[in-house]
Amino acid sequence: MKNIFVSCGEVSGDIYAGEFIREFLKLNPDTNIWGMLGPEGMKAGGHASWSYEELKLMGILEVIPALPRIFKLRNQIANEIIKANPDSVVLIDSPDYHLMLAHSLRKSGYAGKIISLIPPTVWAWRTSRVKSLKRDFDFCLPLFSFEHKFLLSHGVNSFWKSHPLVHNMKNVRVSESFTKRFGHEKIIALMPGSRNYDIKFHLDTLLNTAEILKREKKYLPVFSAAPGLSEELADELRMRVSDSGFELWNGEGRELMLASCAVAGVSGTVAVEAMMLNRFMTVIYDMNRIIYAVLKRIVRVKNISVPNMLTDKKIYPELLCDDAIPENIVRELHCYLDDEEHKRRIDSYLAEAKKLMGEDNAASYWAECIANM
Repeated sequence: MKNIFVSCGEVSGDIYAGEFIREFLKLNPDTNIWGMLGPEGMKAGGHASWSYEELKLMGILEVIPALPRIFKLRNQIANEIIKANPDSVVLIDSPDYHLMLAHSLRKSGYAGKIISLIPPTVWAWRTSRVKSLKRDFDFCLPLFSFEHKFLLSHGVNSFWKSHPLVHNMKNVRVSESFTKRFGHEKIIALMPGSRNYDIKFHLDTLLNTAEILKREKKYLPVFSAAPGLSEELADELRMRVSDSGFELWNGEGRELMLASCAVAGVSGTVAVEAMMLNRFMTVIYDMNRIIYAVLKRIVRVKNISVPNMLTDKKIYPELLCDDAIPENIVRELHCYLDDEEHKRRIDSYLAEAKKLMGEDNAASYWAECIANM
């Protein structure tokens, strides 16, 4: 029987874990897959020896007090891996923790395969972590073609065929329940994010954006409640949106975006999803000004949203910090929606970027790569 350890540390990582586990078990149904997992990984057939909640931290103020616990967790997991001696160790995203764990395993003598599924963004910043990828990992399975090329150019073993959203978003549809509720309203989808940090820094801005749109009486602003939100945060979001007199959609955010004319929201995976649905998005991101000043000096990329990185064209406007104000958000939405020539140009850029996301089922490819070792 094959034995594989899989680790993830947040909602998106758990989704990728679930997809990988499901596909791997199709190829090797008798495999024992265990590790640090969330509900998706367990639903797919993995056994959670630890919950991914252990690593759901965001921001330096949350991370620093948790460091002693994180180091203890790393040592505990490393010891269990050494004892079990799995054929492969698959570490998904959460790079600061997983790079540390991989190095600890190698120092302890683990000789099995270690794979970085969703490796760190060395192409954007902290390029020195390439050394860790070359030293401790057998290969990487990145999400994007430009990541794959960067890793290869720096001597890292990397394999890539497509992004999982290419397969996962083929069947997105607007449900009958959505149509019954909203009819044929012209909708602007407002996406406040899935983490505490996102809501804290962006909800007020998007509520004020919705207020402007409501006054214009041309578009209906509808907020999305992301499935990754904690129950407490989801309740707060519902209350704030409801008290402000706006609509909230509790179903799939992808369905809301597909039904919309355009999207405004927090930078992240949602921008890639909007692109896959051929929807324009005004991307916003606010943060502590000191951290922003530091990041401007050390980050190597010009853009923060992946659609803009794929083609190096300004497909989505990016409004950061002081620029991320309601008036600017609405202005950018109107630039797209009200100017047919501009709209056609952006739509052609979107189509170009989508082609660079690859083809076929990424999770199936990951499973084949690891199974064929």
